[in-house]
Amino acid sequence: MKTILLAGCACCIATAALAAAPVKLTGQNATYTLALSKVRGHSVTGATGRLQFNVLETCNAYTVSQRMTLLIRNQDGSLSRTVSNYDTWESKSGHRLTFVLRQTEGGKTKVEDQGSATTGPAGGEVHYLVPKGKVVKLPPGTLFPMAHTRQILLAAAAGKPYIDPPLFDGTSTHGAEHTFVAILGQRKPAHSKFPSLAVLPSTLVDIGFFRRTNNDTEPDFRTQMRYYTNGVSRDVRLDFGNFVLHGDLTALTVPPEACPGTMAPRHP
Repeated sequence: MKTILLAGCACCIATAALAAAPVKLTGQNATYTLALSKVRGHSVTGATGRLQFNVLETCNAYTVSQRMTLLIRNQDGSLSRTVSNYDTWESKSGHRLTFVLRQTEGGKTKVEDQGSATTGPAGGEVHYLVPKGKVVKLPPGTLFPMAHTRQILLAAAAGKPYIDPPLFDGTSTHGAEHTFVAILGQRKPAHSKFPSLAVLPSTLVDIGFFRRTNNDTEPDFRTQMRYYTNGVSRDVRLDFGNFVLHGDLTALTVPPEACPGTMAPRHP
């Protein structure tokens, strides 16, 4: 809180710029180079990787494909290579999601989670294909991934210091997670090697992901990034607990809007 308040007038100007800019999540093809920035303990001695994040926008939905490749050097000097493929389809209304998560390790690919989810004012449900037949209830207010991003940007534009909505993204069988999103400050449009970002304001956020239990004090996963008002992120920090990776945005393509002249919904 003090950091936000101490930003003074500069923060106020940036917040006004963010509020004036429409929050419109667009398609994107982004590539991040991942590098080790911090190690806790001794189980991991090195790590590098690549993250590809692609969003295809239509008038009614977002199709997201994320591929992350990690090469980790362990304490004994051995190397492990893991590839995660995560694909979703999410309606722009924020009420429907389909998802599949595949992991490849040691040359073998396994579907970890797959299914579909719906949500509404009274909550929702997840119907899993993997694990077969599993059904999980979602609490009221649960957001899907793109709707979650939109709510973060709307909260930043409104000058809120944080939001804490439940999130379901299909990456576990536990149903919705609790998220705590700290909004750390906004920035006016600034020079960027990516022209599509140079004209947009941005906001720095820190997100903790928790299981929805009463005794959860530490997040299962934590990430930090700078979000632009079109949903593109840069300066990504991925905290896995025993090690932390920094993601540098190295390639970006933002296609033309799929439905120019239409406004994204303010509430999922």
